[in-house]
Amino acid sequence: MQPPIQITEHVTLLGSELFNLYLVKGETYAIVEGGVSALTYPFLNQLNQLGVPPESISHLIILHSHFDHMMIFPFLIERYPWMKIATFVLNRLIFTSDRILGKIFESDRKMTLALMEKGLISDAPTLQPMASFPLDLALKEGDLLDLGQGVKLQFWEAPGHAPDCLCAFLEKEELLFCTDAVGFYTPPDFFRPNYWYRLEDAQKSIEKMRTLDPQFLCRGHYGVMTGKDVTRWHFQRALQSIEDFKTFIQKRIEEGWSTEKIIGEVTEQFSKGFLLFFPPDDNQRLWGLLVQRTLEYLNIGSNSFVKSLFGKG
Repeated sequence: MQPPIQITEHVTLLGSELFNLYLVKGETYAIVEGGVSALTYPFLNQLNQLGVPPESISHLIILHSHFDHMMIFPFLIERYPWMKIATFVLNRLIFTSDRILGKIFESDRKMTLALMEKGLISDAPTLQPMASFPLDLALKEGDLLDLGQGVKLQFWEAPGHAPDCLCAFLEKEELLFCTDAVGFYTPPDFFRPNYWYRLEDAQKSIEKMRTLDPQFLCRGHYGVMTGKDVTRWHFQRALQSIEDFKTFIQKRIEEGWSTEKIIGEVTEQFSKGFLLFFPPDDNQRLWGLLVQRTLEYLNIGSNSFVKSLFGKG
């Protein structure tokens, strides 16, 4: 864990290097990004350090529904029921599916156990899967969340990484919460794409966010990019990583590589950072999905090996 880091007058970085959470201060507070449940107790300690009482937090904002961006929230809403969950309207379907929620909770538990085994945490709440997950404020493109004192978050749809990705722009401070919608970055300079949903949408979303020209780019992992030159560089590198990956896949296909062999090479080369905490089979499924989405974009059919990774073989 890291100590709280003040980013701007109204935004503080919490959580850890691997899983970022953000405290946004107006008349009330909002928490943007929900990390994994392993961060719950350290996160509460961070609030304590800042002198922020839980009763002052009004909103918990989920920018997309992957487990590593929402799992301190089940503990918080059980203990502090006045906190309202705000997320993309599409998540009404996900949050009422006990099957999908079961997978989300299972993935969170795997990550928590992995972090414990590495000695990175000593304790975490044991969460019971929920039959449904609350959605108190359904967000869509252009919606505003006014926290008071001129602190207004405007939400933009940014699909590609996931269909339900949102980013949130705090115009007052030229600060953009981009979650995982600008690819995957591991310091100091490793970039790779992460369009689990659709490649073309991911490109369009990055271009769309780039038009905001933010001073601060607040990621879901590995912290904040600060300064327009740095954030512009970050957007450009994210777009270039997509082009490079498309070229890589196209070349391997032309060389006659099987999809299985391509996925093996991708898994070996690109599994860095917190992805190393994922079980090997889960990692292979992720990379298989990225290869599949690339083949779809290139209009090249994927073989039965890719389909078998997702139970379709």
